[in-house]
Amino acid sequence: MTTASNVAPVPSSALLAGKVCIVSGVGPGLGRQTARALAAHGAHLVLAARRQSTLDEVQDEVAKLGARAITVPTDITDPEQCAGLMAAASEEFGGIDVLVNNAFRFDAFQSFEQVDLALWRKIMDTNLFGSLQMTRAALPFMRQRGGGSVVMVASMVARQPQPVQGGYAISKGALLTATRVLAYELGPSGIRVNAVVPGWMAGPSVDIYIQMTSDGRGVPKQEVIDELNARVPLGRIPSDEDVAGSVVYLASELSSAMTGQAIDTNGGEIFT
Repeated sequence: MTTASNVAPVPSSALLAGKVCIVSGVGPGLGRQTARALAAHGAHLVLAARRQSTLDEVQDEVAKLGARAITVPTDITDPEQCAGLMAAASEEFGGIDVLVNNAFRFDAFQSFEQVDLALWRKIMDTNLFGSLQMTRAALPFMRQRGGGSVVMVASMVARQPQPVQGGYAISKGALLTATRVLAYELGPSGIRVNAVVPGWMAGPSVDIYIQMTSDGRGVPKQEVIDELNARVPLGRIPSDEDVAGSVVYLASELSSAMTGQAIDTNGGEIFT
């Protein structure tokens, strides 16, 4: 795919050796690449998503990178399933060190005046409250370890709203505020809470957008790709592997003095 960066495969290291990392929303795109990146740096993985078939695929991939991994089908809007996920992680690995809240719900792609607000509530229930439920369920296990790292996955659309993406933007904006609130409250327990803020991200979702735009406008896909890249000072939109690298940094002790922060991983498309 020509949108993807020419980034070399994630090198293996012991940066996260022995760390137990939970990743929600594992599937095509950022969830999969985050799991792979964490595995390459030595983490033990607990993979969560709604579909077992997706989980099995990613589990096979991280196993080839040398990671121990279990899968737990999870709907993060269900508090009991969130609690069950954490219990399974602790039973298998003895604790929890890192939680990556990557699971999300897409926008309804309607304007504020057109949309049924019940759809926006569903977006909030996943993108905000699902992440909060996951985090609350992980806290007792992180406290037992003396601390931990929570990484929220936000979105540039919260900083730069786009047409008919209001529900998604509002939910991710709320998640950024929640990141700061939780960082303040959980800091005394040694639990850090930070966020990555992707913009356009080369991967399956953007591939679909490019194809739809190309078909709708009757132009070559490369023309759409070039338009996206032209917005970015680095000359390319980041890949999902690039964003996964920022997640690894926030999960690791390299960021041990950081909490309540949001790392914009967008190639410089916007500055904050």
